[in-house]
Amino acid sequence: MGTAIIGGGIAGCAVAYYLAAEGETDILLVEAGELGSGSTGGSFGGVRQQFSTPLEIELSRRGLEFWRSAERVFDAPVTWHANGYLFMTGQPEIMAKLAEAAALQREMGLTDVHVLDAEQIREVVPWVATDGLLGATHTPNDGRVTPTEGVAALVKAARSRGVRFREQWEVRSLERAGSGWRLNGPALIEAERVVACTGYWSSEFLRPFGLELTVRPMPLYSAISGPALAGQRVPLTIDLDTGLLIEREADGLVIAILYEDNPPGYGHARMLEEFAELARVRAPSLADLRIARHVVGNVDVGGDGHPYVGSVDDGLWMVAGFGGHGAMHGPPVAELLAKTIAGHPDPSLDIAALNPWRPKDAATEWMVATKKG
Repeated sequence: MGTAIIGGGIAGCAVAYYLAAEGETDILLVEAGELGSGSTGGSFGGVRQQFSTPLEIELSRRGLEFWRSAERVFDAPVTWHANGYLFMTGQPEIMAKLAEAAALQREMGLTDVHVLDAEQIREVVPWVATDGLLGATHTPNDGRVTPTEGVAALVKAARSRGVRFREQWEVRSLERAGSGWRLNGPALIEAERVVACTGYWSSEFLRPFGLELTVRPMPLYSAISGPALAGQRVPLTIDLDTGLLIEREADGLVIAILYEDNPPGYGHARMLEEFAELARVRAPSLADLRIARHVVGNVDVGGDGHPYVGSVDDGLWMVAGFGGHGAMHGPPVAELLAKTIAGHPDPSLDIAALNPWRPKDAATEWMVATKKG
């Protein structure tokens, strides 16, 4: 067969669609579980322009366009919630970096970004207590999505172009077969070309080919509250000093603490205790929230803040390592990769810097939204 895509998250499904859109045929996507059931299914679905490197900002611009237009483009239910994004800090060095990033975002054409002082934070989110805060950056027209709606839209569009999908089809190993590749799973599949979109499994899956990645899964413990902050604006709000995260979910909230790595023994009980303690300082009205349910999803942590995208071996390609940002950057990166694979690379954006063989820490994107204190 022509192309086998391994992994049915947002990136894999987008690669399938965009390859077909480039005129490629005989495409099969295999997924070990159900489509969208990996990190895509556990994603917060935040889509923002607030990054600090030109490449990530451009990917964000394209990701924003994908999600804002997806319902119209794919004629499928893909809801866009324009709640905005707010990054706060009380640290002078972080505030300076936020302002520098905002200037770069504006320079690159994403002009709807605002640098706020403490008084202006109170105007945007009156429920935030600003004692100890120096300022924030606010992008009111950023938002959030339900990533699995994007998966469904991409799958529908890909199927209409002849792409085939198989769920519950785990690839146990991948090996050379002449000039192509053999996928060992519930059956044997031979393909001329393979694209591994294997998320946080990528380090283990691609190690046999000599690729040493640092991508790994980390449980992200969050909770959904009962009704809260009725009638008030709730952007996706992150205190970079503490990792405190608050965002709107229907008439309630999603709450979490963002870490670069979970402390030993961390779980929902400890997260909720820590959230209540931090909220007493930063958002007092939320210190005693009624919790409706617990949620846990795996985030792909590790790497240098940029995804790994490109050729692993002759006929073997990959895309993974978004650092928790696959929902927003997966579709535009998949389109760029698909164009490259099909021999029609995008002349306006070179993805060579995302080469999976690049040296460790070759790129530095600090705005990964985890605790900076």
